[in-house]
Amino acid sequence: MLIQFKKTLRLFAGLTLFPLAFSVNAQNPGMTTKKRIEVDLSPLSAAVQRAKISVVAGEYPIGYSEGSPDIRPAHFVTLRAFAIDKTEVTNAQFAEFLNALELGVRADFSYSKAKKHHFSDESWPELLEMGTQADLYPLIGLDDDQARIEVRNGQFVAAKGFKNHPVAESTWRGARDYCAWRGERLPSEIEWEAAARGMKGRIYPWGNSAPDKDLVYAGYPSGVTAPVGSRQRGATPEGVLDMAGSLAEWTASLFKPYPYRAEDGREDQTSPGERVTRGGDYVFDTEPDNLTGFFRNGFSRAPQNGHRHIGFRCARWLD
Repeated sequence: MLIQFKKTLRLFAGLTLFPLAFSVNAQNPGMTTKKRIEVDLSPLSAAVQRAKISVVAGEYPIGYSEGSPDIRPAHFVTLRAFAIDKTEVTNAQFAEFLNALELGVRADFSYSKAKKHHFSDESWPELLEMGTQADLYPLIGLDDDQARIEVRNGQFVAAKGFKNHPVAESTWRGARDYCAWRGERLPSEIEWEAAARGMKGRIYPWGNSAPDKDLVYAGYPSGVTAPVGSRQRGATPEGVLDMAGSLAEWTASLFKPYPYRAEDGREDQTSPGERVTRGGDYVFDTEPDNLTGFFRNGFSRAPQNGHRHIGFRCARWLD
């Protein structure tokens, strides 16, 4: 059942550099993959690249002047022009990435049923979480109940009915490397916020009015996702969709206090540590305060794990 939205907002409240057998440990994501997309072999990922939304260069408001300490102080950051995906990356698009890596697959399996014996000895550490084994840092946890990618006829594919749903259970490393494979990158958290709020500093992606069921996909049971772009009225004025509700989204940035300073190491893509997620989600962070464009303290964001409520989108500079 949909949550009962509040009527008022509480304003003040590396694959190619390391053999696959030597998976990076839980504290270090390793170097970014050098693999690159072949457009003819990955048409769905290529199509989302072409549909990116441009964000102009300039000065953007970041954070908020009141509320929890992690969003303060409100300040301005000057950004280069960049483009960001219109929607979150889907199961079908992420499956194209996995196929491009030429991982060793020994047997087909249905979604969420992946086991070690389905893969080569070199490949399974890249694809399974294996419960609480802390030494693993896979690309995605295909053995998790919420994973919606399977193998049919030796190829990674989206589970039936979930092709256009946002990919869940990708680790931060998996999100980073998918974007790198496309020749792009994860957005920094302030780029994400700039795309969500614009130069005028909207409270929500669509404006300042409180969220409702037509603007945000939120308040559903775990695993009950929706196709990307299902809440068209919740788009930003520039046309970016799903920036509130649906899945929360990995960003490139380490979780550090504001004010934002790119030179303090928070944008190091090989450092350990928790990464910022943005946008609230459909299961846990469903309150209006957690669906704002400046909310940055999302639920359960350990980077080496896949999460049922976290997805991502990609970005690239335009200049």
